[in-house]
Amino acid sequence: MSHKQTSAETIDEIQKIDIRSKIRQLLETYEATEQMLTPMELAEKVKLELEIEDEDLSNFALIEAGNVLNQSAYEYVRQGDRIVLIPHCLRDAEKCIAPIDDEGYHCQKCGSCIISEITQAAEDRGIKWYMVGGGSHAIQIVKNARPRAVFGIACFDDAKLAVDKIGEYGIPTQAVLLSKAGCVNTEVDFDRVLVKLDIPDSSD
Repeated sequence: MSHKQTSAETIDEIQKIDIRSKIRQLLETYEATEQMLTPMELAEKVKLELEIEDEDLSNFALIEAGNVLNQSAYEYVRQGDRIVLIPHCLRDAEKCIAPIDDEGYHCQKCGSCIISEITQAAEDRGIKWYMVGGGSHAIQIVKNARPRAVFGIACFDDAKLAVDKIGEYGIPTQAVLLSKAGCVNTEVDFDRVLVKLDIPDSSD
């Protein structure tokens, strides 16, 4: 790969980060001023305003629209009544030593991937976590765990599946999309994960 290609990709990523920030701001503005919008309708308004055609940004807008619409209900749930769903694809596929059972993978905090940091951050806040194998597994965990709120990290397809299904149970959700998707060795923005873990509890 040439230096020019690398520079162009870096500039493109910076521009996408800036657009994501604008998407969040517009979603919050529309949510505060418009009544009874679905996540799809809210996302479409923002996409039209920002002239977004990129598929990744469109997916981001839809997931963030759901986050904005669920925020108040999610805040009303104590942190101890929330759970975090972490995709197993974030593991280092070659080094991971996590055992697995019906509740998913059990991180041993070996430090070979970001999951050890995510699980520790969740535990520090009193939030139970599960490392899951996909959207269907995530939904099964929710059925068994019976949380009052769910925060999930996932690729778009799994996030959309889980958010829609969990929403049918009347459980508020928050989601962060993977910054690098795929089947193995995926990536996520840890700072965005911390933002979701630190959503305040307004239940008192």
